[in-house]
Amino acid sequence: MKQILILVCTLFAFVQGAAAFEKGDARFTQKDVENFQEVMNLLAPDRELPMSELVIKVAKHFIGTPYVAGTLEIEPERLTVNTRETDCILFVEMCLAMSLTAKEAEPTFEKYVDNLRHLRYRNGKVDGYTSRLHYTSEWIIQGETRGIFHEVSRQCGGSVLDQKFNFMSNHPASYKQLKDNPKAVAKIRIAEQNLETWDYWYIPKADLPKCIKNIKTGDIIGFNSSTPGLDIAHVAYAYWEGDTLTFIHASMSEKKVVINKTPLVEYTNGIKGHNGLRVVRLY
Repeated sequence: MKQILILVCTLFAFVQGAAAFEKGDARFTQKDVENFQEVMNLLAPDRELPMSELVIKVAKHFIGTPYVAGTLEIEPERLTVNTRETDCILFVEMCLAMSLTAKEAEPTFEKYVDNLRHLRYRNGKVDGYTSRLHYTSEWIIQGETRGIFHEVSRQCGGSVLDQKFNFMSNHPASYKQLKDNPKAVAKIRIAEQNLETWDYWYIPKADLPKCIKNIKTGDIIGFNSSTPGLDIAHVAYAYWEGDTLTFIHASMSEKKVVINKTPLVEYTNGIKGHNGLRVVRLY
């Protein structure tokens, strides 16, 4: 009787999409599969549109999705697929991976999972916590290498950015997977040192009013962090509403995905912790 009850409860949770299960290195729920298929049906008539338009269609579809931090921090490390709740980078990543999948000849859930894996993990391989691309700069570099997008911060009127990377290795106690794990910290430091060999550009706050004309709807915008050793603190999709540039993002303050009510320049000037923007354009 007890075994029957457990089976019934498990099936009920699965139907509701709450029961996570694993396939290969991925972790997801039935609801994630359903949400993915709903988006593929939405994009089916528009698969030939530019990527910048597709990501905005997906982003608008997910408006209202709850903001939840730390959804990837589940051990052991797996490729966690979560279309039910999100944070800022996972929202941008989800919209991008779904748009890439919609362009495929056969846009399957398995292909979506593969696209996520190649966006989120170094060389597309899940090999523990340190294989995840924790710094958005490395996420950008890998996407550029794969020909998905290219950074246009310099072309948009940006200035040279003297970017250092050491926040994670200097604050291991802030990450449960790094705390009391010197081997993992050493691997993170290697990734940080590699990132410091690249050149970076950004649009300083003061220059943003004259540069926004160069930013396009569908561009990925990264709010550069003023915290020493940390690169990007927040990401979103640029979105022009008439003559006003704003953005679509998973908002921590509003606890959901929204079209930001405050224009980009006003928002950037009014919020602490950001010293400017980086801009990435989809191919």
